[in-house]
Amino acid sequence: MYTHGFCGNAFMFLSPPTVEELKQSDLPDLVDMLWKQTTEYSRLMKMEGVGSKSMAVKQMIITIQTAIDAKKVSQRSKITR
Repeated sequence: MYTHGFCGNAFMFLSPPTVEELKQSDLPDLVDMLWKQTTEYSRLMKMEGVGSKSMAVKQMIITIQTAIDAKKVSQRSKITR
């Protein structure tokens, strides 16, 4: 189970949100989520090293980064239209 901020609130997920689900969030919320997950990853690595929790958080970071990139591309394409 993953705990993280989603749109400014803490939610529990049986599985992490997908890129498509995250793309529905505002960009500032995604950046905030990325910051929180990066902080959590750093904390876990210092305390436990590589483990299942840190790898799950790392995967969440990758998913959030992908959603942020997709959101940026979408915003750029709206501007150039």
